Amino acid sequence: MESSEELMLLLELNGFDIKKFKLKKQLEYEKTGNLDLYKYKKYADLIVCHYSFEEDSDFLHRNPLTYQESWDNEAYSIDKFYISHPDLEEPMILEEFLKLKDFNQINRESILYDVLDGWVEEYREASITQMENLREMVKLLPKKSRKYKKTSKVTFIFSILLAVSVMFLFKSPDTLKPTFLGFLTFWPALIDDYVQLLYDVPWYSFLGNVAIVLMIGYAVLNNFISRYVKDVRSEKNKRAEQTFDKWEQNMKDTRLKQAGILEDYVDLVTKNPKKSELELKTLIAPSVLLNKFKTYVLMVERRYDWMTKYYKTLFKVLRIEYLVAILVYIAFFFVGFAKIRGWI
Repeated sequence: MESSEELMLLLELNGFDIKKFKLKKQLEYEKTGNLDLYKYKKYADLIVCHYSFEEDSDFLHRNPLTYQESWDNEAYSIDKFYISHPDLEEPMILEEFLKLKDFNQINRESILYDVLDGWVEEYREASITQMENLREMVKLLPKKSRKYKKTSKVTFIFSILLAVSVMFLFKSPDTLKPTFLGFLTFWPALIDDYVQLLYDVPWYSFLGNVAIVLMIGYAVLNNFISRYVKDVRSEKNKRAEQTFDKWEQNMKDTRLKQAGILEDYVDLVTKNPKKSELELKTLIAPSVLLNKFKTYVLMVERRYDWMTKYYKTLFKVLRIEYLVAILVYIAFFFVGFAKIRGWI
C-alpha cells in the first residue's frame, strides 16, 4: 500500500469523510479490470478488494465485456471464454459448449441467453455505478469559493494600455499627439524628444522594449490564470450536469447496441455452431466510451488539484511581475525625462 492510502484508511477508520479520495482511488483501481470494485462503499473494503485482486489471473474466466488491450492475445473472441450454468456439469469454453450434442437448438439457445444476459447485467451494473462515481467526483469540487478568484480585469486592461503607449512611441509617435491635447503646447515637443532619445541612445531603446515585454508578459499571465480558474470552476455549472446526463444516455444507447450484437450472435450460433467466433473488439464500445469519460473527469480533477496547489504561487508571481513591469515603465519615462532635461 502507498503511504497516502494508509493515511486515508486510518482517517476513515477514525470517522473522517474521505469520499473524494475513495472515488479517485476507485477510478485508478478500475484500470486493472477488477469488476467487483463497484460493489464496495467503504474505502477499507475497496482496498482489500483491490490488493487481493490478481491482475495476471486467467482472462478467459472474466467477463469478456470488460476486455482490455492488455489482455493476452488468446482472449480475442467471445467463444474462447469459460461459461458456467446450472445445466452444465462444470465450466467450459463457449466454443466447446456449442459443439456438444447433448442439447437441442432450443436448450442451447436458452443456455446461451442465460450466460450472455449474466455478462451484460454484470457489466451494466458496474458501468452505471462507475458513471455515478464520475458524476459524484465532479460534484465534490466546490462550486464557488472566495478563496479561488479570477485575476483583475482592471490591471489586465491597464497593462495593455501601458504597453501600447510605449509601442506607439516606437512606431507611431504622432498617435500620442491628439488634437484635444493642443492646449498642452509642450506635449508634442516632449514626444519628439523621447523619440529622438530612442534613436540616439541604444540602451534607452532597450529599456523601452523591456517595459513592453514585461507589460505584455503580465497581461498574458493574467489572462492565463483567469481562464484557468474560470475553466476549472465552469466544470461545476449546470452545463456540466447536462453533459453528464448526455453521457449517461450515450452509455445506454451503446449498451443497447452491444446487446443487439449479442442477440444476433445467439441467433447465428444456434443455427450454425461452427461460426462461433466473435471478436471482443466489436463488443467493447461501452468500455471505450466509459474510459473516455474517466479520462475527462481525471483531467478535471488534475486541473483542480493543480490550481489549489499552485494558486498562491501563481498570484505571487503575477503580483511580482506587475510590480516589476510598473517600476520599469516608470523608470523608462523618468530616465528619459531626466536625459531630456540634462539631469543625467
